[in-house]
Amino acid sequence: MSDNTAEKKGGGTKARKKGGPIDTIQNIILVLGFGLLLGSILLPPAFRDTMSAIVNIIVSPINSTMPFYIAVLIIVIIVTVFSTIIQKYTMDWELSRRVMLKNRAFQKEYREAQLSGDKKRLKKLEEERLSMMEEQAEMSKQQLKPMGFIVFVSIPLFWWAYWWLMQPAQAGMTMVFPLIGTVRLVDGFLLFPYWVWWSLLCSLAVSSVVRKALNTGVVTS
Repeated sequence: MSDNTAEKKGGGTKARKKGGPIDTIQNIILVLGFGLLLGSILLPPAFRDTMSAIVNIIVSPINSTMPFYIAVLIIVIIVTVFSTIIQKYTMDWELSRRVMLKNRAFQKEYREAQLSGDKKRLKKLEEERLSMMEEQAEMSKQQLKPMGFIVFVSIPLFWWAYWWLMQPAQAGMTMVFPLIGTVRLVDGFLLFPYWVWWSLLCSLAVSSVVRKALNTGVVTS
């Protein structure tokens, strides 16, 4: 009963917010973000080069005062803090927690019904699965909106890093990786260049710290 009451209250809150200025801004940035992603893939290289040159004007104060790999770390910290704050205030984490807990309980009960061969119980659970899909769809929509913000920032930075390292003056830039040694950042390893692996490692480490510091995420225990 308490879950249903919370759901109704949560649904009412969401219903009042829909169509408001914040929701409109989120939708615009979502469209721009994924439009930028598609444009960077489908449009001629001149589009990416122009975008990267514009980004270079913004990030050059950071990049010009420290090694590239440290600049990447600083940029990752900025982007991660930015995206985590957006996720914190655009997503209903209580809904996400509730859906995850329900799914966990449902899967456990469904397995037990299968093992016991209880067809009546399985039929009831199948009906319950349909009712759960609405909440799951709402959670998926909420997860999609912050992606627009994240893509809007991360895609230009990704292409800037690629563009910058492809410049003749930077082509030989190296970095010392643990257990590997000195490598060129533009050389490939398991389908990706080393600079991409470095940015991913930075992102994973920073994201964990920032999420904990800002208390963002789903706690299910």
